Amino acid sequence: MHLLIFGHSFAELVALILLPGLAFYFLNKKRASARGNARDADAGASDSLIALTETNSGGSSSSPTETNNGVSSSSPTETSNGTSSSLTASTGNCYEVFLSFRGPDTRYGFTDHLYNGLIDAGICTFRDDNELRQGEEIGPDLLAAIKNSKILIPILSVNYGSSKWCLDELVQIMECKNNNGQIVLPIFYKVKPADVRYQDGSFGDAFHEREKRSLERPSFNPTILEKWKKALLE
Repeated sequence: MHLLIFGHSFAELVALILLPGLAFYFLNKKRASARGNARDADAGASDSLIALTETNSGGSSSSPTETNNGVSSSSPTETSNGTSSSLTASTGNCYEVFLSFRGPDTRYGFTDHLYNGLIDAGICTFRDDNELRQGEEIGPDLLAAIKNSKILIPILSVNYGSSKWCLDELVQIMECKNNNGQIVLPIFYKVKPADVRYQDGSFGDAFHEREKRSLERPSFNPTILEKWKKALLE
């Protein structure tokens, strides 16, 4: 896993450096997908033409008009349109990048620059607005956004571990990485990776405050705390 560690003074610079790499990755992937679809369409058209030739040479009882109607459903034009519709349908509710972050730490700085830069580069990006969250659990829309994103970027800042929502998101992110092979690109913003992994330093102070408040709640399941710590360790 790639680790990116940034200080506050480099926020804008790093966001701009990060963008071309992500844009390059997705553009190449889209181009490769488009080339693959074109090759599949050409192959389908060639197979149809071969089948038509063999049918005519074999003295088929079907008239040329009827045979052409049968082949027309596999014509390059219709195959191409069908592929395009399928691609749109399969990716219509998907994101290329999911950003997980602690609003008070980075919303109007690093995260804002990164999000706007990704959007400007044509990369479909989900930015969770944790100020608008309601309830205690991750909603189905947010969970779907994590599962359907190709690259997951948790921006680990000083107070990230103080948020139950952020920690729950991180658990889901790491589960997607381990189970589905999604790319996770953690960014350590004004914190050390070791402090995040082992809950030390200022990051640890914020996390342990969240831990204390959670354990004081009778309804809190201690296994959730273990999941948080495991996700931070990874």
